[in-house]
Amino acid sequence: MTQFCNVFCFVFILNVAFQILPSRADNAVPVLLWGESVNSDLTNAVNPFLKTTSEEFGLYLRKKLENSPPVLLYIKDNLCIEDLVKYKQHLQEVISGDSLRYFPAVEKAVNTVEDLPLYNQTYNDYVDSVSDGQLLIVPISNLDIIPDTYKTIKDSSPNLIAMLTGKACSYRRSERVKRDIDADNTTTSFVISGARVLLYANRPLSLQPEKDKAVINLPLKPTITEESDPKTSAYNLTMTFTGSGAIIKNELVFIFKVRTAGYYTLKTINYSHYINANSTGNPQILTTDTDIVFPFNFSYHCSQIITFKNGDTALNITGLQVQLDPQPDKKTNGTKIFAFNDAYDCVGFTTIPIWTGIFVTAILALIMIWALTMIIDIRTMDRFDDPKGKTITISAQE
Repeated sequence: MTQFCNVFCFVFILNVAFQILPSRADNAVPVLLWGESVNSDLTNAVNPFLKTTSEEFGLYLRKKLENSPPVLLYIKDNLCIEDLVKYKQHLQEVISGDSLRYFPAVEKAVNTVEDLPLYNQTYNDYVDSVSDGQLLIVPISNLDIIPDTYKTIKDSSPNLIAMLTGKACSYRRSERVKRDIDADNTTTSFVISGARVLLYANRPLSLQPEKDKAVINLPLKPTITEESDPKTSAYNLTMTFTGSGAIIKNELVFIFKVRTAGYYTLKTINYSHYINANSTGNPQILTTDTDIVFPFNFSYHCSQIITFKNGDTALNITGLQVQLDPQPDKKTNGTKIFAFNDAYDCVGFTTIPIWTGIFVTAILALIMIWALTMIIDIRTMDRFDDPKGKTITISAQE
């Protein structure tokens, strides 16, 4: 059994490692340049999310090294921004603020430096001086050895330019990616602003006329009419959508009723579709299982999909928010603009996760109370035997 557990743990660790390591690898590494002819960029804020391509970095180096000054390149196998922060005290000993250039992330930095033209490359750890047109590459394992080697070479080569970079970074760097907007810059939200009704949906209304027919996304701007029904004390909002193909027109009638004193309700929608100008419309009553109820001067909101259906015919509304008699928000050029008031949401105050948390907390509280009661009820001995005296006798009642 123990051998099986060891094998299972080994396989699990390998699986996690193979999934994590590739995702955390990054070929963009930080680069530090300092020397007499390097302009400082510390006067401006450095964007930590900025990535410099190898081509851009190569153009910068060719411009700064056009006179072929001596170059000292420190290469670390694994170098990240966290390493620079950790060894900042050692780097401050050799870097002056007026001759520093910092790149947060450069792609293929080592290859770009090694491809510099008009430079003779030398790999050596023990060199006291570097001449013009020479590139000295020093592999290092720790950043704390930079001050000693740099000061030794700097004394004999005053025009020296030093660089610090790495071959790779083991941490993934956060990067911002610009997202393109839609080419047509159009909106897909559905908005109805009538005389008394303000209605909104995140997406166009989706209609399923029959079981075997395709779903229809109704147009965003229908023709609306509003009327009150004195017989049922209801307020009807009629939307007429121009159809295409076999159906030339779709009609939806939202029926708002006063459920109780001070509350509106939306339970049914009358749906009709017309195949020609003389058709009767084939009216159907669509109902929903969602309890859409909201008080006067309040709106109703639901982020979920609300479905009104009758048999195979269904109307789906996503992100519904509706209100009757909304208050004007502001006036612009004499036109009133209405806005939703506070909303009654379809998700109640106590959701299933909240009830689960309360239930678990109650069980833990009962266990804690029972444990404290048991601890308090513990009685310790208050009498002890005297080896030289009479034996203590304790009755069963005690």
